[in-house]
Amino acid sequence: MLSTTRFLQLLRVSLHVLVAVLLAVGLVGQLRGGGPAAAVTFSACFAAVYLAGTVWHNRGKAYPAWAPYAWLLLVAVLWVALVQISEDFVWLEFPLVMLACVILPKWWEIAAAAALLAVTLSATAQGGPGAVVGPTIGTALAVFIVHAYQALRAEADHYRQMADDLRAAQHQRAEAEHAAGVAEERARLAREVHDTMAQGLSSIVLLGRAMDKQLGAGDPARETLDVIRSTASDNLAEARRFVAENSADTAAVEGTSEGAGEGAATRTPLPARLERLAGHAQDRQRALGEQLEVRVNAVDLPEPAASVAERVVREGLSNIVRHAGASSAVVTVDRLGETATIDVFDNGRGISGPEGYGLKGLRARVEEVGGELTVEGNVLAATVPVDETVEETVEEK
Repeated sequence: MLSTTRFLQLLRVSLHVLVAVLLAVGLVGQLRGGGPAAAVTFSACFAAVYLAGTVWHNRGKAYPAWAPYAWLLLVAVLWVALVQISEDFVWLEFPLVMLACVILPKWWEIAAAAALLAVTLSATAQGGPGAVVGPTIGTALAVFIVHAYQALRAEADHYRQMADDLRAAQHQRAEAEHAAGVAEERARLAREVHDTMAQGLSSIVLLGRAMDKQLGAGDPARETLDVIRSTASDNLAEARRFVAENSADTAAVEGTSEGAGEGAATRTPLPARLERLAGHAQDRQRALGEQLEVRVNAVDLPEPAASVAERVVREGLSNIVRHAGASSAVVTVDRLGETATIDVFDNGRGISGPEGYGLKGLRARVEEVGGELTVEGNVLAATVPVDETVEETVEEK
């Protein structure tokens, strides 16, 4: 089945074919009857002007507003000249009437059609009543065809716009359903973290406090116990933050905060958070009988860049403690305009082999905010975009 768009294109092409056929018929009639050479000359001029205007329009490039009117006037003048030479060219009036109805504004098209019909009737005045009725009906039919074409085109544009709106609505619905699914899954994970990990870590913190009261002041196990309590407390704070960010259940958030230590209402500057991470890494190594010195050179960053930077440093120090066998490490966080740079360097064995789950998850986290993570030997580096407006919006809420 021929689509409406293809049908409209076929009508436009048919109009140009009609002009070519009628011009050719008139020219052949002149050549057979030994007509004047002017017929050939004006026919060639008519064809050249008509073809030039059609090609110019179909190129799709912008042209002056007056250009279509000037082109139509020139084509009409050349047609009048052809009609004065021979009646064989009079039938070109019908496609010219169609062009006038397409190009000219309303009412002007009627005047142009009447003028073209008057030229035709004056050329065929000797043909009797049929020479008047035929052109008049043909002119009226040409006007009707153009208006029917325009109505069909308007309807096609209307349905095309409806289809575009429907596709846009379907796309928005799909995005909304995806966002709802993501939110539901994050809320489910938040509940799981609250009911398992957070509760377990909270129990470790409480048991550590109870055991701390049972140990003497000089007991060598106290330092190890302090490291255990500190690590559990930090991970509990991270679990609480995850639950708060991904759960709308206020009671769950409050329940998770029990025994977490420091409150989450006040935002701690990034340098202080990194110093705390560095201290914990040093304490863990010391508890294991190894020495590790971690130096921190950091500037504060707005959220969410600060949280991402903290995640990078946390993962980097964790890898150093577990795998590097290093004695010193340097953490650097700097800001260059709208970009933050995070570097974690150590003098240990460096990273070799395929990346583990921790680095893969960290890379995804960094890329989620539009950043980039690189791992080269002893250096874990990341660049993260800084957006001040995000933190301002969060503070206003």
